[in-house]
Amino acid sequence: MRGLQKTLLSSLRDNGIGEDMFSTARKVGRILSDIPLQVWDEIVKQEPEAKLADQLPKYGFGKFATFMVMAGLNDYQLKGPAEKKYWPLLHKILKETPVPQTTNELKTLLRGFYENERFRKAKVKRLEKFLDSNLAQELWVSNPETVSKNLKEIWTKLAKVMNQKKNAKTIAFAMKTLAITLILSGHHDFDFSGIPIPVDIRVKRLTSKILKKELTDEEVRHFWNEVLREIKKRQPEVNMIHLDSLVWQIGNLADCKEINEYFKEIQVPHVGQELCNLIH
Repeated sequence: MRGLQKTLLSSLRDNGIGEDMFSTARKVGRILSDIPLQVWDEIVKQEPEAKLADQLPKYGFGKFATFMVMAGLNDYQLKGPAEKKYWPLLHKILKETPVPQTTNELKTLLRGFYENERFRKAKVKRLEKFLDSNLAQELWVSNPETVSKNLKEIWTKLAKVMNQKKNAKTIAFAMKTLAITLILSGHHDFDFSGIPIPVDIRVKRLTSKILKKELTDEEVRHFWNEVLREIKKRQPEVNMIHLDSLVWQIGNLADCKEINEYFKEIQVPHVGQELCNLIH
């Protein structure tokens, strides 16, 4: 057993997570594993992108999934918090306009929005690159069963289309929006393992609070992978979509008072208390 632990720790060091970080990740995982699965599912439903769920019946799965991936790809360098300045504005567009019948029509619908965003040239270029791709055409006419079965393949294709690394923040986040679309469609039987946490400022901030030091994006990814591994020992159905949703929601909270209030609201106050004890 000792030999196995040494081998594991050696592997973790090679992957950018030292013994202290590994120990802390396990503690965080054990604390969060007390959250029931139904509460994890409710946490996901509080994500800004999940609040567009009322448009899924209007659009149908394929068109909605294509839109969600596109919106996920351009969810960076926003004018303000995503839950105020990005997803609600896109929600309004979907509610107030007819359903586009082609990816080209969706591109036209969204172009005006992205032309008024920060980094507009880059975002319009990404809009065109994705919606002109074969992958977007395939998603447009897809069904939940096919997407569930081919999620890892879609991940590889998406990174290739966008000419980015698979673990890039916007690629990982776009995959999360696609998985949330599956969940909103009532499909949970898909493999999300290996797709990393999208590392943004909130995720980095919380990780730094817990570990009391700044980390590289790669170290942050490895830390939360280890947290998830520990959670899965008790809650095998919890995945990175659940964990990222929680980390993102509490990553912007100022202090332990707010963190405790958050966990009280979701009916697991002891989790907030234990997490705060670890942070301080």
